[in-house]
Amino acid sequence: MSRRNGARFHLAFARNPYILVDVSETRDKRRRSDLDLFVLALIASGVSTPYELQKAAGLSPGATIPALRRLVDGGFVRAGKPGTRGRTSHKITKDGQRQLKNGWRDLIDAGPSGDLDADLRVALLALWVGGKRRLAMDFLRQSAAQKLESIRAVEKPDEEASLPPLALWYRKLRSSSAEALLKGESTAVLAMAKALPHSPSGRQKRIRNKHKP
Repeated sequence: MSRRNGARFHLAFARNPYILVDVSETRDKRRRSDLDLFVLALIASGVSTPYELQKAAGLSPGATIPALRRLVDGGFVRAGKPGTRGRTSHKITKDGQRQLKNGWRDLIDAGPSGDLDADLRVALLALWVGGKRRLAMDFLRQSAAQKLESIRAVEKPDEEASLPPLALWYRKLRSSSAEALLKGESTAVLAMAKALPHSPSGRQKRIRNKHKP
């Protein structure tokens, strides 16, 4: 990315965290936005290489490596020199700290995206970065309600005698499966909301103190 394009990227991201690369890719930008901010939060907590992001947070290199490039190009992260086995550590910059401090609010305000992993990342950012457990819980509950609402949009096959039985049963079972998956995801999201820790920072302190002699 050229310096000019990098500056334009940085300015666009600062104004609106959903504008990352191409204005035409709205849905993809949203997913990139919450992933980038989540990776930024992990880097701030000390998880700084693609390998660590995979082992510690379960994020695939295929997702995190492009996210790291975007964060570096935007000036939110600084890449260090390649270390053992070519693993490059990253450090958050002052611009990155400002973006992390304020960016999660925009994601909350935008509402759930409908993607389970993305909504969970946004809720955890609200909790860990913003310290807003109630806000995180409400966000996940909205996500659960959105999934139940989307069941109405599941296509119901017409039981016309003219339809071949093979096609009819294929559509029937797909429709039933889609409804079951949405209901299951809704239940899972509600369980996540209840399972959120009350005080992440306090919990971390208790764990550290427990290991002190």
